[in-house]
Amino acid sequence: MKDSILNFINDYSEGLIKAGITVLVLILTHFSIRLYRRYISHTSERHRFAPQRSDSISKAGQALIYLVSVGIVSNVLGFGIQGIFVATSSFFAIVGVAFFAHWSILSNVTASIILYFTFPYRIGDRLLIENEPRYSGVLKDVTLMYLKIQTDGGSYITLPANVAIQKVITSLSKQDYQKLLEDQKKDDDGAV
Repeated sequence: MKDSILNFINDYSEGLIKAGITVLVLILTHFSIRLYRRYISHTSERHRFAPQRSDSISKAGQALIYLVSVGIVSNVLGFGIQGIFVATSSFFAIVGVAFFAHWSILSNVTASIILYFTFPYRIGDRLLIENEPRYSGVLKDVTLMYLKIQTDGGSYITLPANVAIQKVITSLSKQDYQKLLEDQKKDDDGAV
């Protein structure tokens, strides 16, 4: 009996090691996802972010963790890192052609992720965007692609996330907003 167990271990040791590493990677992936979700939830509560914003960032990070785990498991199981690189480079070559015409999509998603962790504005803040023409409004929503701002007239401005990084945006206090309205009124009266 003891000899048969030792023979089994000797014959299948490589497979047992691969299976053990695979199970370990799956367990680590599970706990990494849980820690990541907890971190995003804590950050969202601390900065009072909108739930949609947190969900988008959470899904993007989870996808990255899953991709890394799949890469490790496939390498352990013998697919080899070169085979994975060939498959992913072929996939990204096809996707790259599609994104080339829409490079701003990737730029907006990246900017939105950066803004999630460094965002100085909150939903409900009054923002002044230093653009030509200048406009201001209340921040209503932040998605993976856009900031949605409602003007005083009730219209909505959809500002791409990458523009929020590139342009000067001022979060106006009530006093600054009143001063801005007075200055605009003076300019309008002087222009007539």
